[in-house]
Amino acid sequence: MRRKPGRIHPFLFERSFLGILACGYVVYWVVFGHVLYSWAFPSTDPVVDHHIETHASTEIQYWTVAKMRSAVDEDQQYRGSSSSVQEKNSPTRPGKATLKQGQAPRDKNLAYPLSTVGKLFFTDDAGHNMSCSGTAVTSPNRSVVDTAGHCFYYYGQWMQNVIFCPLYDNGNTPYGCWAAHDLEIPADWINANPGDFHHDFGMAIVSPNSQGLLTDVVGGVGWAYNQPVNRQFYAYGYPAGYPFDGQSRQSCEGSAGMSWQHGEGTVVSIPCNMNGGSSGGPWFIKIGNNWYLNGHNDFGSSLLPEHMFSPYYDDAWYTLYRKASAY
Repeated sequence: MRRKPGRIHPFLFERSFLGILACGYVVYWVVFGHVLYSWAFPSTDPVVDHHIETHASTEIQYWTVAKMRSAVDEDQQYRGSSSSVQEKNSPTRPGKATLKQGQAPRDKNLAYPLSTVGKLFFTDDAGHNMSCSGTAVTSPNRSVVDTAGHCFYYYGQWMQNVIFCPLYDNGNTPYGCWAAHDLEIPADWINANPGDFHHDFGMAIVSPNSQGLLTDVVGGVGWAYNQPVNRQFYAYGYPAGYPFDGQSRQSCEGSAGMSWQHGEGTVVSIPCNMNGGSSGGPWFIKIGNNWYLNGHNDFGSSLLPEHMFSPYYDDAWYTLYRKASAY
């Protein structure tokens, strides 16, 4: 006897439809969920990390002596003068003052902490070769370089081919150079208003070279933050504007600091005639018999000619350092 075709029960149809709908919902969230989440809940990480894909050996090989000598200082290429910046004298309200002693270089004949000062080289998206100054800082990974944030990220672009050459002198790099694999800046530097440099911090994490880990070889200066500014600062860097040529380390030593309100935070000034190319070069302070990094060359202002300004090294600086040193 011929059987009548069975009817699909409405409940079974609904279950099948709902199952297909659920699978589609899961696929949708797997594919697009992370995009919607990041739009609805933006990251609150105070540090932005940029990974450099280029292999360390390729970065090192790119920088011939001729390219190093001809690299344009970053300030000349991008920023020019900060004469429109307006500052006013302001007392700092620091958090807890903290410091850490440094790491001596392997070669005891090196003059520490000057052995930690060097020149940074990098290229932008357009292929311009540029330079800044920087400092090897003591850290658990023995591979952190401190500098200005605008040396790594400016006008919406990250720099590439980043290397650090301590003790650089007219193309000579006695211990070689170290290539960066990650760059870090504060999130509020990316979102900073034009002309606001109060958190213009930057750090590079570098790979070992043939000599070894960076601070094992040339030492790592100690660091300090939330410190009083009415002390003597010793600034170093590689200025490239006239009368300097960027090929030798220069200094402004033993100048007293003064705090200023700038943008949305605090900066510090010292009398100093260094100019573009010195950006990121260290400001050392001496407490007892020990040296500490407590600022860097960052910008100038027509309000106070023949002076150099640094962001005030505060909790934001330490947050950046702590993440960089954990790599």
